[in-house]
Amino acid sequence: MSGYTQMRLSPQQAQRRRKVVDPVQRAFESGQLAEAHKLAMAGLKKMPGDAQLHLFLAAIAERTGDVEQVRHHGRKALGQGPNAGAFAVLSRLERRAAKTELALQLCDQALELVPGDVPLRIHRAGCLEEAGRTDEARVVIDEIVDDLESRNQPLPPHLRYERAKLRVQEKDYGGAIAIIDELNGAIDTPHELRIAAWHLKAKALDRAGRYDEAFDAATRGNELDLKPFDPDAYERQTTSIIEMWTRENMATFPLSTCESEIPVFIAGMPRSGTSLLDQIIDAHPKAAGVGELSTLERFFAQAMAAYNPEAPRDKRFGSLNRFKWTRAAEDYLREIRKLGPSDERIVNKAIGNTRIAGFIARLFPRTRIVHIRRDPRDVAISCYLGAFNNDAMPWTTSLEGVAHAYAQSERLMDHWKATLDVPILEVRYEDLVREPATQFPRLIDFLGLEWDDACHGFYKTRRTLRTLSYDQVNRPLYTSSAGRHAHYARYVSGVEFPAYP
Repeated sequence: MSGYTQMRLSPQQAQRRRKVVDPVQRAFESGQLAEAHKLAMAGLKKMPGDAQLHLFLAAIAERTGDVEQVRHHGRKALGQGPNAGAFAVLSRLERRAAKTELALQLCDQALELVPGDVPLRIHRAGCLEEAGRTDEARVVIDEIVDDLESRNQPLPPHLRYERAKLRVQEKDYGGAIAIIDELNGAIDTPHELRIAAWHLKAKALDRAGRYDEAFDAATRGNELDLKPFDPDAYERQTTSIIEMWTRENMATFPLSTCESEIPVFIAGMPRSGTSLLDQIIDAHPKAAGVGELSTLERFFAQAMAAYNPEAPRDKRFGSLNRFKWTRAAEDYLREIRKLGPSDERIVNKAIGNTRIAGFIARLFPRTRIVHIRRDPRDVAISCYLGAFNNDAMPWTTSLEGVAHAYAQSERLMDHWKATLDVPILEVRYEDLVREPATQFPRLIDFLGLEWDDACHGFYKTRRTLRTLSYDQVNRPLYTSSAGRHAHYARYVSGVEFPAYP
């Protein structure tokens, strides 16, 4: 928590300030985030607008995953003047949102205030690598390594991890694996980074054709981050959605008056090809992809919390009447319009779209939904080898869990296709990569747009996506991922997967 812009204070003022800030810092550093938040909010009543307190609140929100509060408090801190810590936390926020160029800009502003700051330089290298600017990332990393080694200082774990990521990009899989093994063997490697390192090793081994070792590495990573998953409870949740969102019930739910055709939604399992669809659509001159926006999921959660099936028809969602549903739709439309001001179609590929498709259709009666499907065995292997937010998707750490989640996803999409009035296009991943000459135009035609050859060059945009496949969707189409489960036949053979014609 360094790099603040401090005001000139008298000794008495500085002492009073320390009495407020120091307890916040102690609570934060000891992991007592709720207490740190309480103390910081109380401190703001004594020192309104204090940059350091706002920065602590931004850091707490970053730990808890509250994106809006990170942005709010980061900007509040900057309101008091240039602040390296605020620039840094906002840069990390934009990096996670795949806004790499903005992340780099904020990082550079931070580095102007604290030149040579090693964590910031490592962060900058990571942004460059994820943006596909590997040569620049290599220069930054080599400079940091040379600098630290010249002073006989050890290489920080995050630097070693970024070096390994870069080696994978450069197809130096042996070099990447050697670095990762050192990282996993070091006692100072943070737990979260150790999980990521095992999955990065799985990625390197998979690409090197060492499939059994890749599966073992992924298993090690998954075992470090296991979360409880109840298949029966998950199935009951799916059943509840289906039973609530029937055609008869939906006729009584609020219906937005938003008539825009601009919002488009991709539904599908993670690792099923949603990012590829996003890139193809984004490459069209009159369309844009915004990645995974969770705005609607938050409003959906509010609506479901207010829902009372026993209430009168126009009161079932409490105060969230059709006017507020329309306002939510218009707010979302304004949000995506900022990201694609002149585009006629703007696509959102949030993983949660599958579960809230009925809600989406009531907000945007003229929307279109694209449902992408992929061989469940390929989805399972890709999920198992990757690293996900296991709090949100605990089923990704086992092949059986993925198979079960896939089956529930299929149940939901079959339900939506039978009950929603909005058009839903089904796309098979295997057809998409093997028959682009027919499948790409089919997709664009479904969106109501004229075909443009730029869609075939989707990989040329160098657009960054916050996805496990960020380094795959930025290269020409390839078919090797279709049927990848064959390399892991011994692991998938005993799992009962849904039929995939």
